[in-house]
Amino acid sequence: MNRTSVVLIAAIASCGAFARTIDLNGDWNFSKDGAPETVVRVPHDWSIGADFDETKEEGSGMLPWKGEGRYSRTLTLSKEDAETLKSGGEAYIEFDGVMAQPAVVVNGVWVGGTTYGYLSFSKRIGIHLKEGENKLEVVANTNPHWSRWYPGGGIYRDVRLRVLPKGHVVPGSVWIRTPEVTKDCAKVVATWRNDDGSEGKREFDVKNPVMWDVENPHLYTMEIGGETYRYGIRTFKWTADDGFYLNGRRLQLQGVCLHSDLGLLGMAFSKDAARRQLKIMRDMGVNAIRTSHNCPDPKFLDLCDEMGFVVWDECFDKWDGTASWDAGRGDLHEYLAMNLRSFVRRDRNHPCVVVWSIGNEITRQRPDFYAGVERRRVRDLRDAVRAEDPTRPVAMAACEEWTIEALEDLDVVGWNYTRRYKRMRGMFPNMPMVYSESGSSFSDYGYYGDGKPAASRVSFDGKLFRTDGYDYNSAGYSDIADVEFFRVEKDRYLAGEFVWTGIDYIGEPTPWLRNKDSAIESVARSSSFGTVDLTGFPKDRFWLYRSHWNKKDETVHILPHWNWKGRATNVTVMVYTSGDSAELFLNGKSLGRRAKEKVDDYPLDWTGDMNDWSYYRICRRYRLIWDDVAYAPGELRAVAYRDGQKIGEDFVRTAGDCVAVTATRDPYSDENDEFVFYRLAAVDANGVLCPWESDEVEISVSGAGEFTAAGNGNPHDRRGFASKRQKLFYGRAMVAVRRIAPGEIKVRANPRK
Repeated sequence: MNRTSVVLIAAIASCGAFARTIDLNGDWNFSKDGAPETVVRVPHDWSIGADFDETKEEGSGMLPWKGEGRYSRTLTLSKEDAETLKSGGEAYIEFDGVMAQPAVVVNGVWVGGTTYGYLSFSKRIGIHLKEGENKLEVVANTNPHWSRWYPGGGIYRDVRLRVLPKGHVVPGSVWIRTPEVTKDCAKVVATWRNDDGSEGKREFDVKNPVMWDVENPHLYTMEIGGETYRYGIRTFKWTADDGFYLNGRRLQLQGVCLHSDLGLLGMAFSKDAARRQLKIMRDMGVNAIRTSHNCPDPKFLDLCDEMGFVVWDECFDKWDGTASWDAGRGDLHEYLAMNLRSFVRRDRNHPCVVVWSIGNEITRQRPDFYAGVERRRVRDLRDAVRAEDPTRPVAMAACEEWTIEALEDLDVVGWNYTRRYKRMRGMFPNMPMVYSESGSSFSDYGYYGDGKPAASRVSFDGKLFRTDGYDYNSAGYSDIADVEFFRVEKDRYLAGEFVWTGIDYIGEPTPWLRNKDSAIESVARSSSFGTVDLTGFPKDRFWLYRSHWNKKDETVHILPHWNWKGRATNVTVMVYTSGDSAELFLNGKSLGRRAKEKVDDYPLDWTGDMNDWSYYRICRRYRLIWDDVAYAPGELRAVAYRDGQKIGEDFVRTAGDCVAVTATRDPYSDENDEFVFYRLAAVDANGVLCPWESDEVEISVSGAGEFTAAGNGNPHDRRGFASKRQKLFYGRAMVAVRRIAPGEIKVRANPRK
């Protein structure tokens, strides 16, 4: 049954009309490619529940996201709403995102759509509505779209109808800015457009303003046209020689790149699930997010406003099929500029946004490639952004040194990988720069090789199809985390780094993507770049970053697990800690204390042979390493110190036989969230994780929740997330449950041997 919920925004007493927002999420009828209709819940990703299929596009996740989907539902317009429209009011239907090229139909009349599935859009439809029942239809077509990762399909973000009285403020036209800010006073200017074409403006001062900051993300509110808007007061600047400043102090950007998918939930947006992701990142010490490489859900930016993350807000990846553009769409300049203007108008009230990005890793313009970088196009797109917001800098992320001169008219330039920013620093020393992608390291949760640096950083286990949890691997075009730490420390003119990536994402399955030059036999469903796996389990690399970035909480993390009977006689042990040293104990006996080494002569530009183990020398600056620990079952414990004072400890224990699979709420997931996540763990009689367990379990959910999705961190697992039968991956899996009522949610997992 279609359900329409109504939220009263404000009563306009002078004319007796009401401004209302009608939530159009919930039940819609849906059919894909002519299949029989089913009832689905919007936000909806039409392919996330399917099994991963190697016959589908490998790079975008092997899921059936291509196709045409048709959505329909009934909207009942009340007598009051109908009177509002008759009295000169208007109704707007608003979509936060439909993938990829939607068309909207109201009572059989086409009312428009949009060209870019990552961007929000709205349509005036008051003239097409009548009192009583109205039919809404949305046709979403992903066939013309191209993507390097999983984009999903369908109405994957929120939908609502707004019924507004005559003389209302046009939705999306309000712009709040603070052109003058001191510690004593901030001038606030708000402008907007009224439905009759007139312009509105309000100016006032805020005395002794509380500044919006990553440490204290204070938000003010104001009412315009009967609606409440939030804004923040802050100052920032990007400098060429000393990085990024927020409210007058240098802020080292400890950032991550995040794709739009929410792991087990796919592209179907949930604010609570996105908050969980950001809480995980905050625990790691992250203070900055790059929305790679597309417009995020506007509620994601709401969260960044509320939680205190500065944002590199990115509109496009490439300027071709990933932007849903092809030669049949007319002039590329105007297509890109049109979407950029809409993007900036949508997001410019968010204090978290400190830079606009117009693209990522776009190659140079040439006769056989029209959608490339050349100076005039970059300048034109910069000007399109500035026309909507001259208060923030315009940037893009680059990776090819021969594009440098085409980028000189930007306000900030991001550079991806291997210190490629160095040449631009020499050519344009007054250009502010940031490491817009760093790392691209690989690892799987729970898998460990022999603990020795590999023959090269691009060596992987081609038999088990695993990447090593010892964090010695990265892509051939990039470097391990420790090398990037060192560069950012030494090159102080950089504003910081955005790690690729904070969380694994569906698609772009490097290094397990088959191509003509590789012998890969098992294509993965998802990336291995994340410091956190696709389901939300932190990998060991998460703790490496946390030990370096999180200045509020102490970190002590020991690896690997301690279950090696019959598999190894000597084991490399690492400790990631915010301290400067640690002592290791095996069954109570000290194995010695290690201190972080003063490796300071490491070359910022590595030019040596990747088979040279001296590449990994830098690791001992950031990690504590015990080589060749003789294995004995029991307890391995690390006690960490700073300046001789104990700061904490961590331990691993040898597990006995598995006796149960437990389900506990994920610590980053609130029990009252819309989606609540539960960790499954195979444990012995003492509750110790059994890391070699890979059995299939049958999941059941009862009480106040309903099963939504489940999965594990294995990039090669082909089972769909909608299945209640899932395999454990090194003893663990994750379950997402949608709360349907107050009260207790019960999750159980029974082994199926």
